Formats: sequence, C-alpha cells, structure tokens
Amino acid sequence: MAIRTLLVDDHHLFRQGLRRILQTQPDIEVVAEAASGLEAIDMAKLHQPDVAIVDIAMKELNGIEATSQLLRYSPKTAVLILSMYSDERYVMRAVRAGARGYILKDTLEEGLVEAIHLLHQGQSYFSPSVAKIFHAAHARDVQERKVDDRYELLTDRERQLYHLLAEGQSNKEIAARLGLSLHTVETHRTRIMEKLGVHSIAELVLGAVRRGLIV
Repeated sequence: MAIRTLLVDDHHLFRQGLRRILQTQPDIEVVAEAASGLEAIDMAKLHQPDVAIVDIAMKELNGIEATSQLLRYSPKTAVLILSMYSDERYVMRAVRAGARGYILKDTLEEGLVEAIHLLHQGQSYFSPSVAKIFHAAHARDVQERKVDDRYELLTDRERQLYHLLAEGQSNKEIAARLGLSLHTVETHRTRIMEKLGVHSIAELVLGAVRRGLIV
C-alpha cells in the first residue's frame, strides 16, 4: 500500500517540485496539498495522511504550530518539517511540537524519499547538521541541570517499552508483544516520557540513539 502523503508549503511552485520528486516513487502517493498551516489542519482531518511534509515558515499559522494542532486531529500522521533554517530554536521547537523529522531544503533531493520511508516505518529522520544541533542542545541541557542519565529512573518494564517505542512499534504492537492491555501500555508510555523529560516520540528516539540503545 502506498504511503499517503500531505504536502504543506505556501509556495505553489515549491509544492509542484516536491510532487514531481515524489511522483517518481511508486510507493508514495500525494493525497492532498495545503498552502497554509490552517489549511494543513483541515487537510489532515479530512485525509488522515501517513506522512505530512510541512514547511516551517508560512502565513496564518507557522509549521511548528500547525504540526502541534494537526496531530491532535490526525495523531497517526508522522510530520516531517521542511526548513531553510538549522537554528537550534526551530529544531527544538519542532521536535517538542511532535515532528518526527526535520530536513533542510538544500538537502531535499538527497534525503526526502528516505525520510518519508523512515517516518512511515515509525522512525525519525534529521538532516545530519540538524541531528548534531539536537545532540549538542540535549547534552548542554543535561550538563546545566546537573542530572544523571534519566534512563536510570526507568523500571525494568519501562525499559522494555522504551526499547520497543524507540524501534517504532505502536502501542497496539507493544501490547501484543508484552501481553499487556492497551491502556497499560499507554500509561507506561506517559510515565516513560515524563521520567525522561521528553515531549515527543522523536525526542525519545533520538535519546535512544544517543544512548546507543538503537542504531
């Protein structure tokens, strides 16, 4: 089944360029386009896409706020942020809003298709320079707060769930794998994120990579 994709950018010609790149891929289907953050929310509600490619700089509602809001109505959508900016402020705000990936526009042709496939598989994708920014910011935060690795706070069961979540498994898949109820998995997931001090699955995955738990 094709990966159903939503394109969000306020420049028509740029969206056409994205569409042309994706039309060469037999397993990716563009189901809708949006020219603003507000329109993106409406399109996400209507189409429930697998992946939304969202420009960060738009009128009416920027890509970061649009990401946060569209995920309320289409929670299974994986959001890939497009940006010309690798500034730490944008990267961290995007991740905290729920974006699972962040790709710079000047690397689109090399990374876009790979990013879509990874996000659809439950993983994350960050342009190399963006990933470095995230790791540096996280390391600085830990040093400034003078805290040990919060992973040590997790129980054995929570560590099992942490690994499965970081590998991209859904709550339903984890419940079946561990013989737990869906409600129990959701409760554990909430506690894990609180203990680790993360606000999104993307942050959780990057933390697992940084710790060497997944590659």
